[in-house]
Amino acid sequence: MAKLCAKGKAAAKRKFDVYPSAYANMYASAVCSGKVKPGGKKKVVKKAKGGGLRDWVKEEWVDIGAPKKGGKYQPCGRKSTKSSKRKYPKCVPKAKAQTMTTAQKKSAVKRKRSKKQGIGGKPTMVKTISKRYGGSLLVSSLYN
Repeated sequence: MAKLCAKGKAAAKRKFDVYPSAYANMYASAVCSGKVKPGGKKKVVKKAKGGGLRDWVKEEWVDIGAPKKGGKYQPCGRKSTKSSKRKYPKCVPKAKAQTMTTAQKKSAVKRKRSKKQGIGGKPTMVKTISKRYGGSLLVSSLYN
């Protein structure tokens, strides 16, 4: 059995009326291991969750309306709308752009550029992928 540190014993004696006891020794052990501050509360360790908004922001976004040679794409965005020669960008995550067919890319860019952009200072959102299945239109929920 490992000995308790002096700091843990002293903290347990201050907190509990009866020492030694099972509860006092558990508290002293927690203080010695650093899980509890003497006179304070337990430390709560937050676990990083995967997915969500953080991953969405960290993704590499590309403009599928401005392809480069070799299947690559220009990064999303423009420096200035007035001085730029590039047309309005249709941005998607790089992984999504690589899984889309040429027809899907052309369709998405065409739908994006056919709408009036910049209404109220915000870009106009259009669906990224639309497919026909049995006469009904099925549309994914990816936006830009």
